Amino acid sequence: MNQHVNNVTYIGWVLESMPQEIIDTHELQTITLDYRRECQHNDMVDSLTIAESKENLQERCTNGLPSKKQQWNDYPQFLHLLRLSSTGLEINRGRTIWRKLIR
Repeated sequence: MNQHVNNVTYIGWVLESMPQEIIDTHELQTITLDYRRECQHNDMVDSLTIAESKENLQERCTNGLPSKKQQWNDYPQFLHLLRLSSTGLEINRGRTIWRKLIR
């Protein structure tokens, strides 16, 4: 009705930029999104993802996150940025935590 993108669309855009290797071998455990501005249906959006370093994770492990004893490969974390292609303005920042699939 107001032509704004809904929350499910943002999640889809974040996941589009995830490495396929992680998608194939892990499942999404946690997603945290911080909405910065609205996005319209006709806006072009860049979806950027970077793996959070193992060193940073070991320093920041807290309640709800894997303990220092956990392997990074079992619980990799990624930082995400959605931005407007035309202006570079931030739409959304996020973090995902992935759990290794047990097969």
